[in-house]
Amino acid sequence: MMGADGVLVAGCHPGDCHYKSGNLYTRRRMMMLKTLLETIGIPPDRIRLEWVSASEANKFASVVNDFSKDIIELGPNTIGGN
Repeated sequence: MMGADGVLVAGCHPGDCHYKSGNLYTRRRMMMLKTLLETIGIPPDRIRLEWVSASEANKFASVVNDFSKDIIELGPNTIGGN
């Protein structure tokens, strides 16, 4: 198999980011991407957006562990692989 079983996108909290509005653009793009993925048969649960600041190491670890558990439960992504 080639490709990813899931994608986790993490960014600064809205309103508290060095890049000002980049995370707001990301939120809109993620919503559109989930719709596109669902259209081609990829469950939207395979992609997740989380707001985590650089000072939230414990939250980041929890988010990664939780997402990894969810992806393992979903099993391998069989769409688009070889």
